[in-house]
Amino acid sequence: MAIFRAISRRSVNLPPDSLITLINCAYSGELQVGSALKDFPAEFAKWLDTDHVFGTSSGRTAFLLALKALELEKGAEIIFPAFTFPVIPMVAKMVGYEPVFCDVDPETFNAGPEHIEPKITQKTGAVLATHLFGQPCPIREVAALAHERKIRLLEDCAHACGVRVNGQQVGTFGDIGVFSFAEGKNMPCFGGGAIATSDQEIAQRAEQILKEASLPKKGPIFRLAFDIWLKWLFTRPLVFGMTVYPMLRFKQILRQPLMDSVMGDDLLQSFMSSNPKVIHLNNLQAAIGLKQIKRIDAFNQGARKNAEILTKGLTDVVGVKVPSSTEKNHIYVYYPLKVAPDKRDDLRHYLLRHRIDSKTTDMADCRTLKTFSSISQEDVSQDSPAAASTLEICVYPVFSKNEMGKITRVIRAWAEL
Repeated sequence: MAIFRAISRRSVNLPPDSLITLINCAYSGELQVGSALKDFPAEFAKWLDTDHVFGTSSGRTAFLLALKALELEKGAEIIFPAFTFPVIPMVAKMVGYEPVFCDVDPETFNAGPEHIEPKITQKTGAVLATHLFGQPCPIREVAALAHERKIRLLEDCAHACGVRVNGQQVGTFGDIGVFSFAEGKNMPCFGGGAIATSDQEIAQRAEQILKEASLPKKGPIFRLAFDIWLKWLFTRPLVFGMTVYPMLRFKQILRQPLMDSVMGDDLLQSFMSSNPKVIHLNNLQAAIGLKQIKRIDAFNQGARKNAEILTKGLTDVVGVKVPSSTEKNHIYVYYPLKVAPDKRDDLRHYLLRHRIDSKTTDMADCRTLKTFSSISQEDVSQDSPAAASTLEICVYPVFSKNEMGKITRVIRAWAEL
């Protein structure tokens, strides 16, 4: 059956008994509320070694909760890495703050103090440190800068759940850590998100905000969870190879779009019309989260080993640049290859013909988006990462070492054409 397997662009990492958990919660009437809602935040806080964790319905609403709980002055500036998921600065803009974009390291995609400090003004209220693609930014140095300049520090850990720097979990260096448990992340919980903090005042405000927040409804909880479970099923290598992969090849032959998600300005327009608000984590998500805490470290280690195979096999390939890692604890939630923008789609199509799906990135240089044109008037550096040159490969441990070797061989063959 190996010949029918194919490598998907994403692999949903759910516990093996996630469908049973979904059915049990639905049957017992505990989709919305139940004991897991109390147990998961406590266990997640213990795992992170922080004082407080508060769960929400998604990573986006977790960031919204973080901003509300931080309680900055209206109109305050928040510094964001320019190359990021554009919805995040849009959340800040929608609640009355002013996003300011700084450069990032073109090799690691992350911003350090040398990028952030030139953007600090008297209006700066906070900085968001983002750990992109699973690699920690130089968080200790960023935290030292924030402390010295007396500005708040948030951490975007959507790509970095389980990353440790000198033994300390990311998300615990600043005032608030923000986590996402969406299906495309390394610790999905049928959706969901969370913030972590050891600041008592922030914790009190977050608790009060959640007291006034609405509960998710049972129907949407079940439909979302079942949809994500189906994505888990259809991203298993054998199932994917016999179902979704033939559809992608057919679209490729017809020169149709390859099931890509909405990105950039179109994504932001859709998000702005969605009227985002803080919604509670539901009990089903919390129940899955309790299972995920026990397995996430082993999962991250498996992804790291697979990534090492690609890095070792592709480092000397002309025209392909592997991720640059300055930290040992890169967990490769996504493995971003960089190629020339005019070559990226050619590589993507070549991979697909060899049963390897890949993904264009959801990240963007926000300074190039029309939605933020009134904010950013500066020229974009030639060294800035470009979404058009980035191709993401899945290295999750659901794929074997042999399959990682195949990816290496196929990319090397493409480079030699």
